[in-house]
Amino acid sequence: MRTGRLRAGAGLVAAAAILLGACGGSSDDAGDGSPGSSGTTNDSAAAEVKTLLSGDVKFPFPTDKVDPGTHNVAVIASGLASPGPTILANNAMDAIKALGWTADAPGDGKFAPTTQAQLIEKAVLDKVEGIILVSVTPEAVDSAIKAAQAADIPIVCALCGPNLSDGIVGVGNDGDLAGKAQAAYAASKAKAGDTVVVYQNTEFKASEQQMKSAAARVKELCPKCNVETPSLLLTESVQPNAPIFTSLLNKNPAGKISSVIVPFDTPASVLSNAAAQLGRNDFNVIGHGGLSPFVDMVGSGTPAVAKADVLISTPYYGWASVDELVRSIAGVDNWEANKMPVGLVDKSTYGNYPKGLPFVLPKFDYEAKFKELWGK
Repeated sequence: MRTGRLRAGAGLVAAAAILLGACGGSSDDAGDGSPGSSGTTNDSAAAEVKTLLSGDVKFPFPTDKVDPGTHNVAVIASGLASPGPTILANNAMDAIKALGWTADAPGDGKFAPTTQAQLIEKAVLDKVEGIILVSVTPEAVDSAIKAAQAADIPIVCALCGPNLSDGIVGVGNDGDLAGKAQAAYAASKAKAGDTVVVYQNTEFKASEQQMKSAAARVKELCPKCNVETPSLLLTESVQPNAPIFTSLLNKNPAGKISSVIVPFDTPASVLSNAAAQLGRNDFNVIGHGGLSPFVDMVGSGTPAVAKADVLISTPYYGWASVDELVRSIAGVDNWEANKMPVGLVDKSTYGNYPKGLPFVLPKFDYEAKFKELWGK
């Protein structure tokens, strides 16, 4: 079993340091909730961080039993070169096996909409009875989606973002909550006049929602911070020597940037390494996803700028996606699995998570509970 039954989110000890002062004011502020007072900046941001670091969150879970029957389905990921889609797809395969269903190995979309569409079209030709998409942007493969729907094939889309079209069931964390978690950490470390860089990404609907929310929340929590919102594409963030990041650091000398918020962990690790190569340790990098190598950088404190990561529930999403597909095929009501909670991890709480499982997961044995609902 890839996830085991260790529950990383249970009983974590909160370890956020409450910073003195406020982004928008001095220590003499009255704290009356007006812009610039300690009541609306670092104090409230630090309180949010403390809660998020605890990892003690409540998860939605279905209650009605359902007869899964026996079906052949397909799992198609945006790209298996990234650990996030791979972890989710593999857990979905575990759940499919537990059901007694059949499925080919997860399809690798190679982060190319044309390849993803071809895989969906192949699944239609293969007459599968259900499709799980992982981190795919439905609009980018619209014709293939329509072909599947014309064939009455139910579709579940995990980590595909908000506002999915009718007939597609979503699974994943709330993008607004993820962005706000990143923003809270950044604001808790900032002071008046600091610059917070919040990279925007429109390649994936989930990350687009997340980063817009992050930028807006930083402005709320730290009204006297300078918030910059440059664009970041996944391809340019992993280029050799990452010119986009070296350029950022060269343009902003030490002490100018307080935090950099990025949409995924891969660019977070690239940025952290770029900072180390330039001898920079003067700002905070805040990632998203709980994936190596960045989350391990956070845990070790090396490079020094790797400070915090948003934890999601990727293994749980795999099982939830299969349950949603079971219900869609059976023609019964789905449950709200597309607004899952998130958490935060920093160096002080990294050790509270089982090795290799830096995820916020339910305290209960969700695999056993899903099997019970399926009569397995």
